[in-house]
This record gives sequence, structure tokens and C-alpha cells, in this order.
Amino acid sequence: MRPPTFRSPWLYTVVGVILTVVLLSPLYWVLAGSLMTQRELFSPHFSIWPHQFVFQNWSNALVRLWPHFATSVIVSVCTSALTLLVTAPAAYAMIWLRVRGRGAILSFMLTSQMLPAIVFVIPLFILFSQVSLVNSLPGLILGDMTFTVPFALIMLSAYIREFPYQLVEAALVDGANQWRAFFSIVLPVTKTGMITVAIFSFLMPWGDLIFALTFITESGLQPLTLELYKAVGVYGIDWSFLLPGSLLTALPGVVFVVAASRFIVAGFTRGALH
Repeated sequence: MRPPTFRSPWLYTVVGVILTVVLLSPLYWVLAGSLMTQRELFSPHFSIWPHQFVFQNWSNALVRLWPHFATSVIVSVCTSALTLLVTAPAAYAMIWLRVRGRGAILSFMLTSQMLPAIVFVIPLFILFSQVSLVNSLPGLILGDMTFTVPFALIMLSAYIREFPYQLVEAALVDGANQWRAFFSIVLPVTKTGMITVAIFSFLMPWGDLIFALTFITESGLQPLTLELYKAVGVYGIDWSFLLPGSLLTALPGVVFVVAASRFIVAGFTRGALH
């Protein structure tokens, strides 16, 4: 005899609400704390709601972070675009043009994803110092690409492997070359996967700290995450800047993901169906 099952929608609703509250509680604490004074934040009398809303914390954080916003946008957009420019034809060539050593290349890329970023920092810093790429945005972009390129190549290889290559063969019979077939047929069909990879390749450098902390020391070139890191001082933490600054730093990435969420869902759904 099968045990009874609970199919009440109220049960699922209650469980969903509880999980949502638990998962969003840190975010609520950051939001509420960003509107408190530092004294109230660490008061022995715990309060889940600010007694006095200090909106100046947000205005001060916005003024301090705004000069670094352009740097983060430039680095993230360029990293995402260059990553796609490199990995899209590379994935196509490795899957359908039978490049020699493709198994070893994919294994190397997968291994690089398992290693922490700190492993690459010192060799890259020595290399970039020799070619004057330290304290430059191209150097930071190349550093971020050491993580986005392997990720994108692995993801795009999975998408392109499911691509019906008969369409390319038909185009080749009609007189097109591989490049024309790639741009005219492969890219439009795999657009969802390309956009999904581009989004994640944008978010990785947007939230990067280790490469920015290593390669950038000039204040005018520092991205948002590095300016936010300055809130952690020797004698304490500037919570009145760190809490609203964290939300302001995360907000563009959240908006970007929400705006492109249909492509992300479609990309993962397509991969799951295959």
C-alpha cells in the first residue's frame, strides 16, 4: 500500500513562503541596515526596522561609486564581447571541424575552471608587468577572460554539439564557405545559447575582486568592487557605505539578468530537452 501523499496547494505555498523568507533574510538585513546609523545597527536592542531612515547613506555611496561605474561597464562588456568573439568560432571548429587535440583542450579548460583564481594571479601579474598591462583596462579584461573563456567554450560546445550540422552541409553544397555558414546559419540558430553565455561572461567580471585588486592600483581605473572593498579598513568597517554600496553594485547586474531572463530560461530549457 502506497503511503498517502499531500497534494494540498496550501502546503506547497507555506513551504515556498518559508524558504523564500529564509533565503531573502540576508538581503533584507542589508537593505534595512543600509538605512540605519552605525550606532543603531550595532545597538544591543535589536530592531528589524530602522527607527530613523538615513537616506544619506545611499546618496553618499552613490556619489562615491559613480566614478567607478563606467570602468565596471567597460570591463564587463568588453570581456563578454571578446569572450564570445573567441569562443563561438572555436567551439564550432572543435565540434564540427574535428580539430586535433580537442579532447585535451576541453579537458584543460574544464580543469582551469576547478582551480581558484588566486592560482593564476601571480603568473599573470608577472606576465602583464613585462608587457605593460598592469594598471590598464586591457590587462584587467585579459585577466577576467582567463575565467570567462574556458566557461564559455565548455558551454558553447554543448550547444553547438546539438546543432543540426546538415544545415551547414546544405549551405556548403550551395557554395558557401565555413565562415559564411557559421555566421549565416549557426549563429542565428544558437542565438539563445550565445546570449546566455554572454550574460554569464558579463556577470563574472562585474563581480570580480581578485583580478582588480591585483592588476589595478590607480584610483581612476578601479571598478566598483574594488572601491567597495575599501570600506574594510584597518580599524573597522564602514558599514554606512558598505551596505548601500553592496546593493548599488549588485543592482545593475540584477537588472541586466532580469531583463534577459527569458533568454537564460530558454537556454537552460533547450539544453535540458536535449
